[in-house]
Amino acid sequence: MDTDSRRLELLKLEGLGFSQAEIVKELSVKSACSERTVYSDFETRKSWQPTLQSVVDSEGVLLKVVNRYEQIYRQACMRLLTSSNELAQLGALNAMLKANSLLFETAVLPEVIGRLKVLEDKTKRGVFVP
Repeated sequence: MDTDSRRLELLKLEGLGFSQAEIVKELSVKSACSERTVYSDFETRKSWQPTLQSVVDSEGVLLKVVNRYEQIYRQACMRLLTSSNELAQLGALNAMLKANSLLFETAVLPEVIGRLKVLEDKTKRGVFVP
């Protein structure tokens, strides 16, 4: 397993909720490297993660996040429709509600940031009146 593949797998496992220790143990065996190498990946992630995930473009990141929330919503919807267990259905509804809420926040966030930048520019020019 090459470095980029190991790091992508690290991000995937982290996103699935595995602890750092579990990830280090799993990846050191899977990629035939030392545990220290995987810990080093965690320590240096600020330098490689943006490039690896194409986080250079903030609009691209926003689109990725929106897509992920949409996928979570769709998966929860499928669980709701296919499960006969009431608790599973309630969990699916809860996931759908959270995904909708987060999707809305994500969609509104760029506009809020834009407004804050305008206000910041006005205060720098001394034009801001509270």
